[in-house]
Amino acid sequence: MTSPLRIALLTTIDPVLRGTATFGIAMDDPGIVIVTHDISVRGVRRVVSDASGILEDEFSELEHACLSCAVREDLIPALQRLQALDRWTGVIVALPVTADSSPVARALHEETLRGGRLHGSHLSAVMCVIDACSIEIDALGDDYLEDRALALVEEDDRVVGEVLAPMLAHADVVVAHGSDDAAVRALALIDHLRGPGSVVERSLDTLDVGTVMSQQHQSDVALARVDPLVAAAPEAPNAHGVWTLVLESERAMHPGRLQSNLRRLANHPVRTRGHFWVPTRPAAACAWDGAGGQLSIGDHGRWGRHPRRTRLVVTGIGNEHTEIEAAFRETLLTDEELRQSWVGVDDNLDEWLNSSQ
Repeated sequence: MTSPLRIALLTTIDPVLRGTATFGIAMDDPGIVIVTHDISVRGVRRVVSDASGILEDEFSELEHACLSCAVREDLIPALQRLQALDRWTGVIVALPVTADSSPVARALHEETLRGGRLHGSHLSAVMCVIDACSIEIDALGDDYLEDRALALVEEDDRVVGEVLAPMLAHADVVVAHGSDDAAVRALALIDHLRGPGSVVERSLDTLDVGTVMSQQHQSDVALARVDPLVAAAPEAPNAHGVWTLVLESERAMHPGRLQSNLRRLANHPVRTRGHFWVPTRPAAACAWDGAGGQLSIGDHGRWGRHPRRTRLVVTGIGNEHTEIEAAFRETLLTDEELRQSWVGVDDNLDEWLNSSQ
């Protein structure tokens, strides 16, 4: 009978940090095996290694465009094989640089439940390894992934912060490597961007892998940290020039003023996340996600158990909060607009919120 595996995910936007982290973990604990995935336009490369060296180096062609699905489809059978060997007690799964951890973590969690292919094993923690010295430009700057040769697919027009922000929010453990040399403000910014209930480790050099592997990933809790309909405020107070502004109202946003105020609301070196609604589509919960002056809005489905309201959580380090708050208040419906009928009104938002009103 094989022993269950403890599985941890590792995410990062830095290939050097990923290599440093996985090498250090393998050298520190011979009971850990590393599964590293990389994505190219041709397919998925999987490298399995431990303290003894490289054990597997396999390449699989992509059968479809969903990269997270491709990783999951390759990963689960690989973990089954490793579990069957009964040689290791733990696995670190190093995801492709800039890859989103949430769909992989959700799939792994489901496979460890009764009836799953990894039943008996458990997902220990999701780790995000970051460079504390560059967190301000990484999270709030306007560098594109392509500028840093980090794009996972062709024509990936996201800025680095759009990728890093959900990584930090979803992680159970944030490893702020280089934090001894980072400014106090940088460390405060990390505390504002990481998810509630997560913990910070100050260096890869002092990371206690045993403690990380002994954790139990709470899938629902972690997914709530990246859910735009939750949009929780950080646990950290405003300090050292880092602030988080929570803007909320039961009122909808006026569709016309929303479009005219988009630059005032989002064209800043800030991180914004949350949800809103417009009176022309009262049943639609609309998601809001922005970083580094870029903004993505879209139809997130129905409100379900969540109350219909508008809520934006904005984090920054400059003086933009005054303009953002003023634009937010101006965009909300007035008392007169609340009383009027919006049925059949063309809101010109089909491009963002699909064509159904």
